[in-house]
Amino acid sequence: MRINDFEKMQQNLEQMKNNLENIQRIEMTKPERHKAKGRRAVSKKINPIKDKKLKKIAQGEHIIVMVTIAIVAFTFIFSTSIFAKTISENTIENQTIANEEYSENNVPVENQPQEESPSGQVENAELILEKNENAIQLEEILMENVSVLKSKEYIEEERPVPFEITYNENPNLPEGEEVITKQGTAGKQQVKVIKSYENNVLVGEDILESIVTEPYQPQVIDKGTSKFLSRNKAHLGDTMYVTKEVSLMDQANDSATEICKIFKSLDVTLEQLSDEEWCKIEYDGLEGFVKCKDLTTSKVTPGIIEANRVQRIKMTVEENMPLNHSTDLTLEDYKRILSGNASDKNRVIEENAEVFYNMDKNYNMNGVFLASMAIHESGWATSTISKEKKNLFGYGAYDSSPYASSYSFETYAEGIELVAKVLVKNYINEAGTPIYEGEVAKAAYYNGPTVAGVNTRYASDTEWHNKIYKYMEYLYNRL
Repeated sequence: MRINDFEKMQQNLEQMKNNLENIQRIEMTKPERHKAKGRRAVSKKINPIKDKKLKKIAQGEHIIVMVTIAIVAFTFIFSTSIFAKTISENTIENQTIANEEYSENNVPVENQPQEESPSGQVENAELILEKNENAIQLEEILMENVSVLKSKEYIEEERPVPFEITYNENPNLPEGEEVITKQGTAGKQQVKVIKSYENNVLVGEDILESIVTEPYQPQVIDKGTSKFLSRNKAHLGDTMYVTKEVSLMDQANDSATEICKIFKSLDVTLEQLSDEEWCKIEYDGLEGFVKCKDLTTSKVTPGIIEANRVQRIKMTVEENMPLNHSTDLTLEDYKRILSGNASDKNRVIEENAEVFYNMDKNYNMNGVFLASMAIHESGWATSTISKEKKNLFGYGAYDSSPYASSYSFETYAEGIELVAKVLVKNYINEAGTPIYEGEVAKAAYYNGPTVAGVNTRYASDTEWHNKIYKYMEYLYNRL
């Protein structure tokens, strides 16, 4: 068989494949009923008359399928025979041509032509088989068109109805941030549907009817629009800090009445945004308005927390501040304020910074006040009594014989602690106040817990309290 004949046979087989596909399209398989466990479905009952018709249709369908299979099988056998014959004829023809070309190009020495067999074929010729590159896979065609089991199923079931989402712009949220203000809930619906299966696998469905039995509740989301909050990584209710001294106003405009001043680095609570220019805040129990540009957060300005702590300490400094409370200064604070002073030539005050800190914490007193007394009384530890007797306070000295009557100490720390105990027991606490080691204050010279109150019975100089307070201000300002 020639190549043209082989191509025609391929075309015929392709036409047969198309015919099989057309037969397949008119095939209908009866629906599966209650085949899958746990499937919530309500199958429609079929009346007896319709059932008989379906049986007849099914019988006809089976006949069609059997005829189809027989045709395809016959085609497979017939085509196999044709292919075998074709290959044999082509092989003989190709071998003859090859032998002729070989004879022409490779003539034996004797120039004797080879004898042919009675059948006309050249003897000793080898059989050469060629691979059929265009072989038709009939098995695949059969599997594609005969082995797919299709079915349909009618059911009624309850399904959820997805809720919708509504977005609202909120100027009191950072730009781009979303907050769910109302949680959505899905509704319910009753549906009638025809499901299509291939080999028991769902491949599609057609919804015939859908009735909502319970409506959904929409979800509401607020979407932030505030660039100020986004820039500062802040929310309403957060602690913020003023970046400079500002005025707290009673309304959100420059011509409003000032309520008070707020010093730089102080903390406030953000309550509300009027717009992107003004915001409502709370400061130490007072409510009012400041400009948004004058506020920051610790996330944006990390060092602002430490600056706020120091500023809060400085705000407590005033002439009548109580001395019978420990300060909020740390050991590092004491070292900072008592170090590097040009007047402390012998660095005695600097070297005893930790001692003053311990007096502050151990005896519940203002250690800065105690250090200020030492600086004033000893002239920054330059007096003869302080240098020779390690007595920074001139403690025990009388005006008539100051050097001779003053106490001597082995260390500066010893003298500092003695004076601290005397002040706590007799000068800055009311009688009966618990002080240290189970003792209570006697208040022998108590005239109030202030510098002026101590001045009354401690020093004959009536301006002594002003001189001490100036040193206190100086040291606090070094924080």
